[in-house]
Amino acid sequence: MRIAHISDLHLCTLFKEKNYLKLEKALITALKNGVQHFVFSGDITDNANEEDFKNFKSILKKYNIYNSLKATITIGNHDIFGGPQTANDVISFPSKCLKINYIEKVKEFIDHFKELFENTITINNEINFPFLKIVHDNAFLIINSIDEYSRFKNPFASNGKVNKEIRKKIIELSKNKEISDKTKIAVIHHHFYHNYENASSSENNLWNKIENFTMKLKHKKKLINLFNECGVKIVLHGHSHEMKEYIRNGIHFFNSGGAFEGNAIRMFIINAFKFDLSYEIIDEFFIQSDNEIYYSKSLAI
Repeated sequence: MRIAHISDLHLCTLFKEKNYLKLEKALITALKNGVQHFVFSGDITDNANEEDFKNFKSILKKYNIYNSLKATITIGNHDIFGGPQTANDVISFPSKCLKINYIEKVKEFIDHFKELFENTITINNEINFPFLKIVHDNAFLIINSIDEYSRFKNPFASNGKVNKEIRKKIIELSKNKEISDKTKIAVIHHHFYHNYENASSSENNLWNKIENFTMKLKHKKKLINLFNECGVKIVLHGHSHEMKEYIRNGIHFFNSGGAFEGNAIRMFIINAFKFDLSYEIIDEFFIQSDNEIYYSKSLAI
């Protein structure tokens, strides 16, 4: 199965309307390149606005990919807490986060895209992360890595955490007999390395500098060991706004957080077949004209 991995779309009608055009261009390009399944690994929206969620859903429907067999999605920190765009927003953001009902926001996200969670498997049939989805010869472990807000442990709502209870659920899902012969792919928002790339989710430069030092995933090593235990071969994530492929403990990680950075459209296309595990990089100029660049590389993984 050919999988297009796109992350950190940061859709926003008020501040980042161009990202909607980039999304449509990305979908068209991916479909032209034979993509059969799309993975969106969080930060679908910039400010968790319902209008942007609806617009995203409408675009997926327009290209006939809004169903569980054609698209997989997980949640990002901006899909829960949003983010500041102005100097005043930076000052008021912590107070705003305190008022947000984390559990309700996660439920709302799942409900917004309930069709993409159809035919998934959960522990005790609860409608909540983590989810297990089987698509052809692949099994997606869909994980929520967003930590709850805390003035001390998560002061800017950008840190990540997958607690012990959730890790146990992931292990239990991975033991499902239906996926014993499937290629296991984890879908999660946070990255698994020290971040050197400048954050750029906000229009406010001060906030980007602050966020850059707080975009951390707690217990990274425990999660990587867990993925090994579960037989995960590929991890698809975002959060840090760059395109990066790297290996940890024999597992291949792909970060598509730089998909819509600058005047570009980028994505990884992963060939997840039993006898072909490789990837390509799409990198196109986006100048709203006919001038564009495409290049790809296929490397055995």
